[in-house]
Amino acid sequence: MRTDDLITGLALDLPPTRRGRLELRLLMFMLAASAAVMMAVLWWLGLRPDLAAAVAGPTFWAKAAYTVALCGTGFWLLDRLGRPGRSARGPLVLLALILGVAASWAAIELATAAPVDRIGMIMGVSARVCPTNILILGALTAPFIFFAARRFAPVRPGAAGAAAGLLSAGLAATVYGLYCSEYAAAFVAVWYTLGIALAVGAGALIGKVALRW
Repeated sequence: MRTDDLITGLALDLPPTRRGRLELRLLMFMLAASAAVMMAVLWWLGLRPDLAAAVAGPTFWAKAAYTVALCGTGFWLLDRLGRPGRSARGPLVLLALILGVAASWAAIELATAAPVDRIGMIMGVSARVCPTNILILGALTAPFIFFAARRFAPVRPGAAGAAAGLLSAGLAATVYGLYCSEYAAAFVAVWYTLGIALAVGAGALIGKVALRW
């Protein structure tokens, strides 16, 4: 018998946990992770000086909606991949839709902008540091998420780790938005997504070890 087949068989024989118990545990650790990354942003970066005015406009909330949607999708995907026999098709389709909407919004924004403004909309003023900052902040949230995910029983720990990375980075990017003053959809679609993608890749590598059982 192949090792993967043995792991799958053992996982399917595990007794079911109480409905909602694992999700509640993950939510509690997400709250702790949110507090940790918030303190890190306040200590390391600070809040954007125009935050009070920014929250009154639509672009701040559009950016937050994108990162929160990715965070929520990561939560759903981790829950599915962490349970043997559950399909991950739903959250993967949702992830594709979210990314597609972000890319389409960015494309429309660029198409309707003057050619001379397009590079500035993509690069902003913080393109060089944005993905790295999200990755660093994601590294602060990840230990909470991976520790909570240890109660799951993923058949594919690498894929579950990628989902944990998506959840961690989506949460970190949402809090990072309290500092980042970039508002162009093109900037968010490129550089926020890149930072989150780097965290997803790192999560996949970590998950192969941290979520293996």
